[in-house]
Amino acid sequence: MGFDSVKAQEALQALRDFVTATGNLDAAACVKELVENSLDAKATRIEVRLRDSGAELLEAVQKGSGDFSTFGFRGEALSAISAMGDLTIATKTKASAASLLCYDRYGKLASTSPIAREVGTTVSVRELFKRLPVRHKEFMRNAKSQVSATLRLIQSYAIAQPQVRFSVIAEKLRGPSAGKATLLCTSGTASDWHQAAAAVLGDAALSKTQKLNISAGPWQVEGLISSPVAGRRSRDAQLFFVNGRPIDAPKRVAKLINDTYHQYNSRAWPLVILSFTAPQGMVDVNVTPDKKQVFLHEEETPGE
Repeated sequence: MGFDSVKAQEALQALRDFVTATGNLDAAACVKELVENSLDAKATRIEVRLRDSGAELLEAVQKGSGDFSTFGFRGEALSAISAMGDLTIATKTKASAASLLCYDRYGKLASTSPIAREVGTTVSVRELFKRLPVRHKEFMRNAKSQVSATLRLIQSYAIAQPQVRFSVIAEKLRGPSAGKATLLCTSGTASDWHQAAAAVLGDAALSKTQKLNISAGPWQVEGLISSPVAGRRSRDAQLFFVNGRPIDAPKRVAKLINDTYHQYNSRAWPLVILSFTAPQGMVDVNVTPDKKQVFLHEEETPGE
């Protein structure tokens, strides 16, 4: 087997590992990696750009220290993203000159060149899924849902990290609907996640909610839950956070909330925003590599 064949097999395995880790091979999974890296780099502003629904260009711009060190990517993520499209990273720190890093399709650094830019980092993925014709066709067929999923993801981060300014920009270069649209823009000045939730979801969505504030053992739980006279058609506004990061719904807690709500209103789903805070030792983030599913030690305690 030649060198290219070996590297291609490694890239394919990286994609498989990435799918295993995230459960998806889509734009939102890719964006999640970029946003997590930006947050780890202490970014104060994160802008996500989607050109042609992300198929032509998917870009995350972070302004802050610009220090990605090893860029914080999980082991398989850098190779997987490189296999999805053409990956470049433009970065500058206060202590170093600006550079453009270009990666090959196997996730290996192919070239480095000097550029002019301000402090910060821009990670760009071009021609998303072009190397995977079947996946590219499916992606384009579901382009709108891909954008919606990406927007919901950034909304979650914007609520969980109110001190960070988030924006999502959609661009289309050709056709009758060509132009640029801002899908989300937060100020990064919300005093807490309650204010951030109102800015992201709208005051009307939160108008008939009840506040929750519980201290149970090592857990501190804050949140908002719809009153029985209000609700939504689906569970699209049930957001859970642990120590400031979005997670999948903890099964016991989510079931308790929904079952209790349905005793009074069986035709809708409650809006739920719950923020759990606990010492790191009470939260196991290594249940899945993407850290969206976590194990809450003594989960029954905050659910009592």
